[in-house]
Amino acid sequence: MKRKGLIVILLICAAAMVGVSFAAASGAKEGAGTAAAPAAQSQPIKIAIIGAMSGTNAILGDWMKKGVTLAIEQKNAAGGIQGHQIQLVIYDDQANPTISVGLAQKVATEDKVMAAWATTNSNSALADLPIFQSYKIPQITFGTNVTITQQGSAYIFRQCPAGPAYEDPLIDYLVKQGKTKYAIIGDNSAYGKGETAYQTAALKRNNLTPLDTEAYGIDDKDFTGQLTKILQSQPEVLLLAASEVAGGLVAKQARQLGFTGIIAGGSAMATPKFIETAGDAAEGVYFTSPYPGNDANERTRAFAAAYKARWGEDAEEHGANSYDGASMLLLAMSKANPLTPENVAAEMHKISGYQGLQGVFTYDATGEGIRLTNVGVIKNGKRVFLTK
Repeated sequence: MKRKGLIVILLICAAAMVGVSFAAASGAKEGAGTAAAPAAQSQPIKIAIIGAMSGTNAILGDWMKKGVTLAIEQKNAAGGIQGHQIQLVIYDDQANPTISVGLAQKVATEDKVMAAWATTNSNSALADLPIFQSYKIPQITFGTNVTITQQGSAYIFRQCPAGPAYEDPLIDYLVKQGKTKYAIIGDNSAYGKGETAYQTAALKRNNLTPLDTEAYGIDDKDFTGQLTKILQSQPEVLLLAASEVAGGLVAKQARQLGFTGIIAGGSAMATPKFIETAGDAAEGVYFTSPYPGNDANERTRAFAAAYKARWGEDAEEHGANSYDGASMLLLAMSKANPLTPENVAAEMHKISGYQGLQGVFTYDATGEGIRLTNVGVIKNGKRVFLTK
């Protein structure tokens, strides 16, 4: 009897050690809402998030992680996908394309993920794209540079509109208000260069040319030199091709230097981080966003309530578009038969007329799914939409 009891104890210990080894083998920087499936079920499906979790753009990674995690936790609570729970593996690429490529290779070959968010930034998304295309793994991003979906990959999906959808309606609106003198300041990343190009093209379509265009590094904090030069050209409108933090600092410094005209930009200027960073300079800033706001309709109210309950903060558009992306990926996974990354990508391309938080999605062959945004303005620290 003692011998049998000892054998049972040893077997239990061995089983526990296997469980610990499996959890450690995920290699993730962080897991979120993705506890391994019960022993009686199949192994969990792994999905990766690669993005900026530190540095200047860390807020983007935070929002992406929270939106995706919320959708996956809800799906796991409802039973998962085809009998599997879903496990997130999360990595910080520091918005560095070289680091991001290494992580893309890791999630494809070691983690063997079903899909990946890659990444928060256009530069890194473009760098990672050939890897996910080669391994036939769906890659989802909220990077806005148009070239992301122009590489011929059947595995790339943008979960928000591309850059021109933000800049075209913004500039058209301001031109209709009688504004004819514009200057542009943006960062030198693929995102910033892209937004600068889209703003310039939108002005050209309205028979206008920017009075001045200035650039800066993505981690810069002092824009006095560029702004001093811009203000010498006496623009009526200062267009920002900037991230949340840099855009907020540019707006603040422009006001400190005496600029009294309009400040305007794309989706980054619609975020709480921009408003926080800009402070009083956020008042009156124009923006564009596909997300109509937390109180726009029953769908956004339900999402906002769940987001607030889970994270203790109000939802904003990057969390919303990540939730949209995750919801559509989960839908595609539920239909894939058999459940393989290649089949999931094929099902993503079939999505048509899907009502998301941002609007209606219909994915085309390039991976573009939604194309419209609305113009708004910051009033008393809140987003107020002017067009819908």
